Amino acid sequence: MKLPIDLIMFDLDGTLSDSIPPAIVAVQAMLKELGLPAKTAAEIHKHVGFGELPLVGGAIGSRDPVLQQKALEVYYRNYTNVGIKQVPLYPHVKEFLEHFKEKTKYILSNKKDEFIRLILANHGLLGYFNEICGGDTAPCLKPDPCTILKILADHQITPERALLIGDMTVDIETGKNAGIHTCAVTYGFDDKAKLAAAKPDFLVDDLLELKELIV
Repeated sequence: MKLPIDLIMFDLDGTLSDSIPPAIVAVQAMLKELGLPAKTAAEIHKHVGFGELPLVGGAIGSRDPVLQQKALEVYYRNYTNVGIKQVPLYPHVKEFLEHFKEKTKYILSNKKDEFIRLILANHGLLGYFNEICGGDTAPCLKPDPCTILKILADHQITPERALLIGDMTVDIETGKNAGIHTCAVTYGFDDKAKLAAAKPDFLVDDLLELKELIV
């Protein structure tokens, strides 16, 4: 029997879009411009998935607020001018959103709100979502469930009819903290075994698998 769902919330990076390669290129350009030691893609990858400040702060290896702010400014410029245009969607994202176009849908991400909107707009997807809750506009960040609880209250939707889809264990933890259903996708940042250990309600290799699991 399919699970009845009225509200679907999505992480962005690693769930709908493959943002890692363009972000890494933008970080490497930032390091070069600031005259900081170069980092490999693998070294930068460790800091991906938690928002822009952890990414840039981890890459420069400093908590100096002045240096962090300068690095963020350079990263934002590089990412906005070049990186965002190179962020691809994962397979079947548009098909999935079109299939569930009548449902209430939100983006729930630690990524900068402006970047989320630019990526979605670049792929013609903004119209599928009721709202974007980014890292600089949401009332709290994952794994705190306060944003989800507010969305539920605003739409008068009960937790058992809501689903959060993400690619990291922090997404599963956030959904569980809010008392809603969770789905982990296996093609993103965290590997399948780690995601399975977090015990999501669904574990899928392709978003379209959910067409047979929820209604």
